[in-house]
Amino acid sequence: MCILPGMKPATICNEILGKEKTAAVLEELSSPQIKAILKEGAVKVKVPGGYVSRQKKRRVWSTRVTNAIAEGESHDMAAELLQQWLLNHRRPMLIAFLNHLGAEHLQGETDDSFLLVASKDRILESAEHLLKTHDRAEVIGYLLYIAFQQKSAVFDDWDELAK
Repeated sequence: MCILPGMKPATICNEILGKEKTAAVLEELSSPQIKAILKEGAVKVKVPGGYVSRQKKRRVWSTRVTNAIAEGESHDMAAELLQQWLLNHRRPMLIAFLNHLGAEHLQGETDDSFLLVASKDRILESAEHLLKTHDRAEVIGYLLYIAFQQKSAVFDDWDELAK
């Protein structure tokens, strides 16, 4: 796992989650969520006429997503993938972090730039707590994604992420 300061969403998916985890994330998402990801990346949703079953369509859509993200330039698509996955399938992790941090939120969602206003010590303490209670790659992906969203460098020199 190679962690670089200011990682963008496609790099987070490729370097932190990796191809297998990204594929597993796509398996968790619903068809409408995958379509939203494709649309965000300006990738066509329409599949050839021979693909009738939802499962075959999902396989084609998922392949399109993973290929676009693997190229490393589809940050909008990767951001939408992370957003859909975190909000719809990892909400308890978001809530745990925000609660530990003491940030105001509504079921894990907030418009506050909490990484820019909370103390670095408190943020890192909350992140350490999350690392102890949730999947390491998922936590690191989440932390780097919110740092990207909020344009924060709070995790850039934190050695705990590189372990």
